[in-house]
Amino acid sequence: MSAIVIDGGLIHYESIGRGRPLIFLHGWLGSWRYWMNSMEELSAYFRTYALDMWGFGDSDKTFERYRLLDYINLLTSFMDELGIQRVSLVGHSLGAMVAVRFASRYPERVEKMVAVSLPLVGKAINSSFFKSNSVVKFIPSRYPEVIREARKANPRAIQVSANSVRDLDLRLDLFRLQTPTVIIYGDRDSVVDVSYLNALKDLKSSVVKALCLRGTQHFPMLEESGKFNRLLKEFLALGVGLDKLDFKQEWRRKLR
Repeated sequence: MSAIVIDGGLIHYESIGRGRPLIFLHGWLGSWRYWMNSMEELSAYFRTYALDMWGFGDSDKTFERYRLLDYINLLTSFMDELGIQRVSLVGHSLGAMVAVRFASRYPERVEKMVAVSLPLVGKAINSSFFKSNSVVKFIPSRYPEVIREARKANPRAIQVSANSVRDLDLRLDLFRLQTPTVIIYGDRDSVVDVSYLNALKDLKSSVVKALCLRGTQHFPMLEESGKFNRLLKEFLALGVGLDKLDFKQEWRRKLR
């Protein structure tokens, strides 16, 4: 376990691997922990980091700094404290919104980006999510470790951060992006309305590509970890171009 003090509050993070820096940003339903498998897979190519944002996991919950802008500032300070000048980002849900807005503001600091289950506009988030007193109901029961971590979150962190993005529209940010970006989403997501993301498949952009991981819900990195991690490796580490990037069927040996 590692921790640093930022703006008078403790930020917990984990880090493994060697090489160029890669930061994972969690969403509303969890903490750094659900990135563990992806961190291990990418650690042969990158120095991977995953932090608990304000109000989540084992990070500080003393001060109410839970707006999207607070988390963008937290990412900036985290990178500065660790001496990271340029980074690749993988963000999920709330973390994906942080990554997109950060890359839009600071293109010189982001090499590549993957946005997972991205609420492209605030109104794409399930309205019952804003009202829910128990967001763990959105997490599949087969991931008890994610449920345990989600229960650590300060309810105010979820409420304030969700409300801070209700009127947000990230479509202009995407059009302005200079950073090669892959958007990954599941077609059965119950938290984010993916109809907005489906429209991105026809986006004529040389730097943004949207990919649907069919049969998955809000956690494609857990539900189809093999396909998800393979795509991360091809895009972030091996330099496969956006035009050739897609999910590949997993090879399974036939048993007699």
